[in-house]
Amino acid sequence: MQGKHLTQKERFYIEKRCGEGVNQATIARELSLPRSTISRELRRNTDSAFNGTYSCRRAETLAWVCRHKPLPDNAFHHLEPQVQDYIRLALSTHTSPEVISGRLSLEFGISVSKNTLYRHIQLERQAGGELYQQLPHRGKRYSYNIGQPKRGPIPNRVGIEHRPAEADLKQQPGHFEIDTIFGRDQKSFLLTVVDKAVKTVFIRKLPNKRAETVVAAFRDIVANTFCVFKTLTADNGPEFARHEQITQITGAQVYFARPYHSWERGLNEHTNG
Repeated sequence: MQGKHLTQKERFYIEKRCGEGVNQATIARELSLPRSTISRELRRNTDSAFNGTYSCRRAETLAWVCRHKPLPDNAFHHLEPQVQDYIRLALSTHTSPEVISGRLSLEFGISVSKNTLYRHIQLERQAGGELYQQLPHRGKRYSYNIGQPKRGPIPNRVGIEHRPAEADLKQQPGHFEIDTIFGRDQKSFLLTVVDKAVKTVFIRKLPNKRAETVVAAFRDIVANTFCVFKTLTADNGPEFARHEQITQITGAQVYFARPYHSWERGLNEHTNG
């Protein structure tokens, strides 16, 4: 119930019961609301200019102003209107801010960081918006901070710039994007393997994100599917450090996206949502 917006009817009831001298705990129980919600409402909307009484009308007016006032100034509002519209549309289709950031660079030639997009979503949510509900990978935990998790170098890493051009065309099956995400229980993980052309998806549940566990999952996929692997594209997570073993198992070279450029694996990022 945290963050619930009170209705006009509930505010009128609060004013009526406060006028009758009823305490906060009783009002909360009668409205089936947390006591903290009632306490916060009274604290925000009790005006000393009106003998320290709670005013339903004042509360409704302030709530309307908060819902309709412009968002706090941030980098998002300095973008061109058509770019803002593009971002809102992309977010509404569960496209991640990482992917949107990369696409803006390709399609508009502008640089908008994922942190700017996450900050906009956070501010919009504080103003009562619902864009945050469209974020993909609901199981993943995002940070609004600029700091990035540190990752060690992957031995014998082959960058995405060396990947065959046909993998970009998405016309031939066999070119896969791979990723790991949190399971629904927030304790296990899922390995997702997505074909860029035909959208075939293989999913394996992992007890952890150790590299040897990922290798074992690929052994299981190859043993139980009739699939030709031509290329595999991954992020730079340490779970893919044993990529040479994965290549031996699948017969496909593993290529790595540039660090913090997950939009280069846009299909997998979208599928994981």
